[in-house]
Amino acid sequence: MKKKLNNKKTSNSFFFNCPACNKKGFSVEQRIDTIPYLGEVLETFAKCKYCKYKTHDILPLTEKDYPKKHKIKISKQKDLERRVIKGKYCTIKVPEIELEINPGPGSESYISNIEGVIDRIIYSLKRIKKIEKKEEKIDKKIKLLENAKKQKKEITIIFEDPTRQSVVLKNFK
Repeated sequence: MKKKLNNKKTSNSFFFNCPACNKKGFSVEQRIDTIPYLGEVLETFAKCKYCKYKTHDILPLTEKDYPKKHKIKISKQKDLERRVIKGKYCTIKVPEIELEINPGPGSESYISNIEGVIDRIIYSLKRIKKIEKKEEKIDKKIKLLENAKKQKKEITIIFEDPTRQSVVLKNFK
């Protein structure tokens, strides 16, 4: 079903079997929008009305010439506030804790700030901790990341995106 959003933007909705529960309640909505620094994008939102599985993706429709690699030292509050546009093919590295997060088939694009990226990493590490039996090693990584958020420890975050769809912006305050 097509809906007119404004003068140029349209939205499409579709229903499929959910990839998680296989019931026909998985709605997918796509819309074209304009996002600062990304330009025109195709946004896809999907959610199952039964099991609540959801996903979101942003696909840039305009080519950008961002660097393939962004290396950011985090030591002050203003560093944590820097805006991040993370593409779905971006690898994130934190050398101080020997952490590398490679994109997989479920990798999504998102817009956040450095603090939000750290929060996502901590959340993932806590989930891994429940599955694996490497509690002490994971706890050390979580503690270092939490100290970085409190500006008690300097860390480096590296964003590598071969498609150049990721960028770390400077603060504008």
